[in-house]
Amino acid sequence: MRKITVSKKLESFINEPSKFVGKDVDFKGVVYRIKDLGNFSFVHVFTTNGILQCVLGESEVGVKEGCAVKINGLVKEAKIKDKFIFPRNIEVEVKEIVILSSPESTMPFDITKKNLNINNDVKFDLRMISMRFPMERAIFKIQEGLVQGLRNYFMSESCTEIRTPKIVKEGAEGGANIFEIEYFGERAYLTQSPQFYKEFCTGVFQKVFEIAPVFRAEKHNTNRHINEYTSVDIEIGNIESFYEIMEFELGAIQSAFKNLIKNYQYELELLDIKISEVGEIPVLKFNEVKEILKSKFKLQDIDKSDLSPVEESKICEYIKNKTGSDFVFVTHYPSEKRPFYAKDDPVNPVETLSFDLLYKGIEITTGGQRINEYQELVEKMHSRGMKPEDFEFFSVAHKYGLLPHGGFGMGLERLTQKVIGLDSVKLATMFPRDIHRLTP
Repeated sequence: MRKITVSKKLESFINEPSKFVGKDVDFKGVVYRIKDLGNFSFVHVFTTNGILQCVLGESEVGVKEGCAVKINGLVKEAKIKDKFIFPRNIEVEVKEIVILSSPESTMPFDITKKNLNINNDVKFDLRMISMRFPMERAIFKIQEGLVQGLRNYFMSESCTEIRTPKIVKEGAEGGANIFEIEYFGERAYLTQSPQFYKEFCTGVFQKVFEIAPVFRAEKHNTNRHINEYTSVDIEIGNIESFYEIMEFELGAIQSAFKNLIKNYQYELELLDIKISEVGEIPVLKFNEVKEILKSKFKLQDIDKSDLSPVEESKICEYIKNKTGSDFVFVTHYPSEKRPFYAKDDPVNPVETLSFDLLYKGIEITTGGQRINEYQELVEKMHSRGMKPEDFEFFSVAHKYGLLPHGGFGMGLERLTQKVIGLDSVKLATMFPRDIHRLTP
């Protein structure tokens, strides 16, 4: 009978290769590029943590770009200038190379050049290939680092990670931007947000979060919209002020950026990204923002209850010049523009205890304090012409008592886009879904 045990192979050298200088190692990877220099070749091999330079003394029949290989070799110190290679202080002198699999066809485009040089449609159509290009791969390693830093913070703050349904009976935010589906003879929808469910869960766990897809049936074709995106959602109970939610988000953003700086220097350098740790974030009220936009930029107030993309961009420009911050919190959005569950300011009920976080010219987060009292929720729904019975499954939690709570939802792809400086949010999405794209 065969027994399965944990292997102690030298594959671990991939995580800390510099510690293995002067030692023989065995590892696996995929041949990214071969540079034939006559008497020997540089074989650059994709591993889980980067592209490792290997030196092959004599040509090996059958080894070509795209081969999956197993290599045995001697680790040596090196000084490598090629920015695609990581790490650059070691290389492996190959003693034996075994081909595990070999491609049937050549690549549809060259992924070994300094630039990919294909248009976005080709890039998305052949995403399974284009992501093999080191700079495309780096985008999603950066995204991984952001998620890792955010999750680390959430867990350090005793938050419980939850899983909420993506097929729902009611929309969390209403409106026309919701995908309707047939569900065993009933009408159902793809979720716009886990909002209702994470509010329920504050009554159980007090602090909860979820990082998962949400769906918006918006017929936009812009560089800031996609129809399926990853939402980073947090909800915190027993709060006294919605400013506590903003403080929590600041801590999460700081954690995410620190994690990139500490653990993703290769990807940051590869993409020529310069970031620093996040300090304090300025806070402005919505009405203050509108006044600044009028006085400093002479912008016409087209929508009195919201900020347009141009207004978001301009207020970020103003804050950057004034404080040096790439972030700004905008608070107290008008009640008419916020969802029915947003808590109105008791001092000025036409405003809500809510906020958006803007980053480098775009809104990446919407959040605030929620209504937790049953009668207040019912009255707010009646004032909007809504039927409480249509949302009974949501209001029942309030009927039986729900602690004061609030939270936010952050668009992961937008955050990634702005950290890296990409032209479109679609470029920060592995397999984007928009009004024209349903594959791959």
